[in-house]
Amino acid sequence: MLHGNGTKHKTEITIRQMEIDDISAVYHIGEELFTSDEFPILYRTWDPYEVTDYFTSESEYCLVAETEGGKIVGFILANMIEKEGTAWKKYGYLSWIGVADEFQRTNLGQRLYNRLEDNFQKDGVRMVIADTDADNKGALQFLNTMGFSERAQHVWLTKTLQKSSRKAKKG
Repeated sequence: MLHGNGTKHKTEITIRQMEIDDISAVYHIGEELFTSDEFPILYRTWDPYEVTDYFTSESEYCLVAETEGGKIVGFILANMIEKEGTAWKKYGYLSWIGVADEFQRTNLGQRLYNRLEDNFQKDGVRMVIADTDADNKGALQFLNTMGFSERAQHVWLTKTLQKSSRKAKKG
């Protein structure tokens, strides 16, 4: 396996279901990758609750990549959405995927996604949805490689609210 942007090191990585003791390591990897500097208007924010919410609600779709030494070096967080009366009924939603810098470009993200997709298929999911910032070329390339295609343009509008200088009217 390639390790560290082009240097070769033999490192055995296991993909497994996340456990409660992994939450801190997953949070810290995400904290390194999903910074507000890089994604200032991300509609979801990366915080400890994001990890724990996914883990406590649908842990079967929370996976980690672990080295043989026990270090967590990647993760994927997702959930399943059931919608009666729709064409597919069960949708998978890929919310977060992160790989530690030193393990990027080693196909670890693909391995995590492929295991997630296997879990979704076992549960009858027929469509997986993912979203990312339109400027996130790395994520778009990864998702295209995984077989995702752009279905529709979706525009997120934002407005920063300022404190009002008007005093509240009493009445």
